[in-house]
Amino acid sequence: MKRTLILAALGMSAAGCYAQSYDQPTNVAFRLGYAYPVDSVTRDRVRGFIGVGIDYFPNLTLLRNAETSISLDWLGKSGSGAKGNIFPILLNQRFYNDSPSGERKSWFFFGAGVAIVDVVSTKTVLAARVGYGFMLGENIFGEIPFLYSDSAGGARATSIGAYVGYRF
Repeated sequence: MKRTLILAALGMSAAGCYAQSYDQPTNVAFRLGYAYPVDSVTRDRVRGFIGVGIDYFPNLTLLRNAETSISLDWLGKSGSGAKGNIFPILLNQRFYNDSPSGERKSWFFFGAGVAIVDVVSTKTVLAARVGYGFMLGENIFGEIPFLYSDSAGGARATSIGAYVGYRF
């Protein structure tokens, strides 16, 4: 676990140095955080997840006044490859709460897709998420998502998390 966190911190540092040349965020965001399994079967096997995610923001809009993104996450108990991993792949919609000055400082989001759940047995199931995000700095943000999934061998990907991210 220490190695994973150290590698993630180094990656964020290197990405931060690279991203200094941009004036505005681009179409990619990276998230790192912690997720707590709400489902009791999953929680019996995994006390908590390391969460790593990437969001891609294509230049298209599916819903009015929303920003569309495709997210790929890894929720895992360790980097060893043992049982206890979840890979949600979702299509998301982000709705901004514009401030009076027109700045986009916070947002609500929801998404739907699939999750590859490898806790009891490996199975791909339907998944959805909702949450709230907010800006912490120029390109740094925080998110609090709730992920829900169908049952995969008795276990679910259902969890609540806290993430810090950087939009390049």
